[in-house]
Amino acid sequence: MVSSRRIADVAAEAGVSQTTVSHALSGRRPVAPATRARIMDAVERLDYRPDRLATSLRMQRTQTLALIVPDIANPYYPASARALLDGVNDVGFMTLITNTDGDPEGERAALQEMVARRVDGIVMHSLATTTADVRRIVGPDLPVVVVGGLTGHTETDLVVTADSVGLGEAVKYLHDRGVRDLGFVDGPEGNGMYRLVAFLGAANALGMNVQDEWVAHTPFTREGGFAAAMSLLHGDRRPAAIMCANDLIAIGVMDAARALGISIPRDLAVIGFDDIETAALVTPQLTTITNPASLTGATCAELLLERIGRGAAAPYMTRILPTSLVLRESA
Repeated sequence: MVSSRRIADVAAEAGVSQTTVSHALSGRRPVAPATRARIMDAVERLDYRPDRLATSLRMQRTQTLALIVPDIANPYYPASARALLDGVNDVGFMTLITNTDGDPEGERAALQEMVARRVDGIVMHSLATTTADVRRIVGPDLPVVVVGGLTGHTETDLVVTADSVGLGEAVKYLHDRGVRDLGFVDGPEGNGMYRLVAFLGAANALGMNVQDEWVAHTPFTREGGFAAAMSLLHGDRRPAAIMCANDLIAIGVMDAARALGISIPRDLAVIGFDDIETAALVTPQLTTITNPASLTGATCAELLLERIGRGAAAPYMTRILPTSLVLRESA
C-alpha cells in the first residue's frame, strides 16, 4: 500500500528543507553524505513512497538510467553493475541494462536506443567507441560516464583503470624470475587494444622478447582463449609466459595448455586481468591483475549522479582507479 506521507513530513523528520529532501531523492544536486543518510532514514521510518509519475512529469525525467556492457556473462560486469545499482537505486532511479558484445555497431545501436528511450543518464563500458563518438550520438546534454575503452577526446565523464601500472608489475615480476619470451592474448582487433599497447610498452622497456606470432586476438571468452592458445602453443618455439586481456581468456589459455600436456607454471606462466571470483577457483589458481569491479560501479554512480545534478556545463571529470598484480599459482 502506497504511503500517504508527504515530502514535507520527511523534511520535518530529518530536520532539513523540502528542497534538500527533493535533491537527495532525485540526485539533482549534491547532498552531504550525513544529511542524505538522515533523509533516507526518515524515508524508511515514514514509509515514504514518492509519486514517480508525477515527479517524472514535473522534472521532465523518466527516472531511468542505462548501463551498456560488452558481455553480461563475464563475471566482471555483474559485479560492477551491482555496485552501480546500489548507488542509484536509493535516489529513485531504475536502470536498464543492455549488451553489445563489444561490437562497434552494437555500441552505437545501444546508445541510440537509450536516447530514444529518454533515459536520464548512461554508463557505458566502451571497447570500440570514443567519447567523441558517444557525445555525437547522444547529443550535448545527456549525462554520460564512459568506462575504459577508446577515450579519444574526453567529451564525457570518464572512469579508467591504471592498466599500465598492473601490467608493468606483471611484466617486471616475470622478468625478475628470468622469463624473457612473452606472449599476449588480446580481445578482437578493433576493440581498443589499450591493454596490449600497455603490455608492449612494459615489455619493450625491460627488453623482453615478444614475437609477432606470440600475439593473438580473440573474443573475450574462455573459448576464445582456448582457441588462441592452441595456435600460440603449437609452434616450434613457444613463449615462456602468456599474459591475457582478461581472466576468461587466461582460463581458456590454461585449458589449452592442459590439453597439450604443458605444465603451469613450470613450462608456461599464465597471467590474466580483472581478478574475477573464478580466478581463485580454477586449478591452478590464476595469477592476475586487479580491475576493481565494485569500485568502478560505485564511482560511475557517483559521477553520473553528480553530472545529473551539476548539468552539462560543468567540466568533465576523469577518475583513474588502481590496478595491481595478484600472485597465485599460475605464474
